[in-house]
Amino acid sequence: MKRLIRYSGVLFLSIFILLGFQYCTKDQILPTGKELELQAARAVYGLMDDWYLWYDSMPFINKEDYTNPEDMMSAMRYLPQDKWSYVSTLEEYKSYFEEGTYEGHGFSYRGDAEGNYWILFVYKSSDFYSKGVRRGWRILKVNNTTIPPLANLSDYMSETTDVFLFIKPDGNTEEITSTRKLITINSVLHADTLQIDGKIVGHLVFNSFIGPAIDELDGIFSSFKEFGVQQLILDMRYNRGGRMDVAQKLASLIAGSANSDKVFVKYMYNDKQVNNNSEVLLKSEIHSLNLSELIVLTSGSTASASEAIINGLKPYMSVTTIGSPTYGKPVGMNVWSYEDYYVFVPVTFRLVNSLGEGDYYAGLPVDSNMDDGLEWEFSDRNEFFLKEAIYYLNTGTLTGTSMPLKSYIPLSPQKYGLKWEIGAE
Repeated sequence: MKRLIRYSGVLFLSIFILLGFQYCTKDQILPTGKELELQAARAVYGLMDDWYLWYDSMPFINKEDYTNPEDMMSAMRYLPQDKWSYVSTLEEYKSYFEEGTYEGHGFSYRGDAEGNYWILFVYKSSDFYSKGVRRGWRILKVNNTTIPPLANLSDYMSETTDVFLFIKPDGNTEEITSTRKLITINSVLHADTLQIDGKIVGHLVFNSFIGPAIDELDGIFSSFKEFGVQQLILDMRYNRGGRMDVAQKLASLIAGSANSDKVFVKYMYNDKQVNNNSEVLLKSEIHSLNLSELIVLTSGSTASASEAIINGLKPYMSVTTIGSPTYGKPVGMNVWSYEDYYVFVPVTFRLVNSLGEGDYYAGLPVDSNMDDGLEWEFSDRNEFFLKEAIYYLNTGTLTGTSMPLKSYIPLSPQKYGLKWEIGAE
C-alpha cells in the first residue's frame, strides 16, 4: 500500500499532509529493495501527472521502462525548462533542510576565466575553517593533481580524506588535509555594521534558507535593531534558495510592521491544482527594521528563495541590485515523502509577487554589473560588490556597467538535485 505524503521542506509546509493516499498499518509489510524502487517509480509517475507545473508538456514515456524513482523523475522532466525537479532520500533531505547538515568538506569554490579556483566561503564546522582556510585562498592542487580549467573538484577528491595545496592571500603556499564529515551549516557567513554617510548600515552575508537559519536571523536582526541599523546591504550572491518559510521570515524582518499582512509572494499551480493557489504574507516581527530601501548583492548563483526576496519586496521598497544577474528560478517545489525513505521534489508552481510579476527564467537583472571580488573577504571594503554598495550609499550613483560581465564563469557540468541546493563540497 502506498504512503505518499506531502512533507515540510523546501517551500512552506510544516506538517505532514495526507494527499488521498492511505497509510500502511503496523501489521503491513513495507516494500524494500527493488520492490520499493519500482513502487516509488510508479508513485512518481502519478504525482507528476497531477501536480507537475508542466504536466501538459512532459515527454511521452512508457512507465514500464523505468524501475526506480530517480530515472522516472528524470525522464518526465520538461527540458530544458526544468533543471530542478529531483528525488532524494528522506534522511538526506531532512539533514539539510531541517537540521542544516550534510556530509562533505564544508567549503564552496568557483573557477575564473583564467582557470584559477577560488574558495568562496568556508563553514565554521569544517576542517578547513579550523585550519585557517578562508575566502580568497586559491586552490592549486587536489591530491597532488593540478586541476584543469572548467573541471569539478569533486572529480579529483576521494570518499574520505583529501589533501589541498593553496596559495594564500599573502602569496605563500600551504597544504591542508581535510576529512569528509558531518558539516553543520552556518547560514550567516558574515554580519557587521558600517557607518556610511552618517547612517548605520547593516551588512549581512546570508547563504541558505534552511530551518536553523530562523534562529540565526533572529539573533542578527536583534543586534541590528539594537545598533539602530537604518539601511541594509544583503549579500546573497551564493544563496541558492531553500525553504520559503525562511524567506518569509527574512522578508518580514526587512519590510517591518508597516507592511505586515501584505502579499510577499503568490503560489500559482497548474490548472489541475488551482484550488491550491495561495499567498504568503509578510508578518510582524519583533526584530524587524522597517526599511524603505534594500541593497542586494547577487550573482548567477542567487536563486529561488533569494530571487523571491528581491522580486517580492520590490512593490514595497526601493531594491538596488549589484553584482551579476541572478540564476533564474521563478518556480517552487512541494515535497512528498514516500515510505519514509524517499522524497519527491517536483516543480509544482510559479512564484510571482503581489503585482503578478514573475517568469524571470533569464534571471533578475542588476542595476550595476560588477566582477565578483574573489580575492577579498566579505568584510573587506575593497571587495568589489561591497565597495560598490558603499559607493552607492555615499553618492546615490553606481559605477558598474549596464551590461552583464563574463569574467567569472560557472563550473561545468552543473550539479543536480539536492547537491545543487547545497552548493558546497
